[in-house]
Amino acid sequence: MRTFACFATAFALAAMVSACSAPTDPAPLSSNADAYFFQPDLTQVYTYSQASSTQVDTLSYQTSLVNPNNPYNSYLQLKNQSTSGTGVLYYFKSEQASDGSPLCLLANSPTSTGFVALKGNLDLGATWYADSMQNVQASVVGKYAEYYLPGRSVHYEDVVVVKYTDKTAPSGYYIVRYFARNYGLIFELTVTGVNTQVVNLQLLSRQGSSSGANPDPHHDRWFNANGRSEANMKQDDGLDK
Repeated sequence: MRTFACFATAFALAAMVSACSAPTDPAPLSSNADAYFFQPDLTQVYTYSQASSTQVDTLSYQTSLVNPNNPYNSYLQLKNQSTSGTGVLYYFKSEQASDGSPLCLLANSPTSTGFVALKGNLDLGATWYADSMQNVQASVVGKYAEYYLPGRSVHYEDVVVVKYTDKTAPSGYYIVRYFARNYGLIFELTVTGVNTQVVNLQLLSRQGSSSGANPDPHHDRWFNANGRSEANMKQDDGLDK
């Protein structure tokens, strides 16, 4: 399973915005972080397109308890359903900060203190430290009323975009994650420098008590034929630095 060090990057944001988005209405009002995080529903299965250094796989992960004998105050997990492996994509849970605001934690281990993926009210420009050492700063850099995955007839509504910058990483190295309301992480991109980017994850579908992403069979035809895009994003000259 990958470590957070592998995630400490993301994309040339402006370039990817123009490549993957579609015209939308004005972005919705901000909301509490836990509305955009993975939901504690044990019926749900998330299917991701997932890239490694050598290939791209499609893997399904079931939401489940880490320890069925002690289900309280502990992480849930997204566990690989395939016969080829038993890995966990992420451990996750939602808590409250000392000020009462929601904290949404991702972790690589069920005994970890976690990584603050989302926090508080997700206004454009909101920032927080994602790690206890205060090396990784997260900031909300964009919001979409509607977001299309690149090259696919799948879209999500009400999406927030968070950039994570690690001050200990090389210059130009960061990550951007997209979170959709009621779904959690739908898209993740790693950037290692100018015009150097890798798509790590795309949420292709979700099955369970709440159905998966919204299909749009006309999206690819529309986008390819017209070559148009538009994003309601915060503009920041420092994004690609």
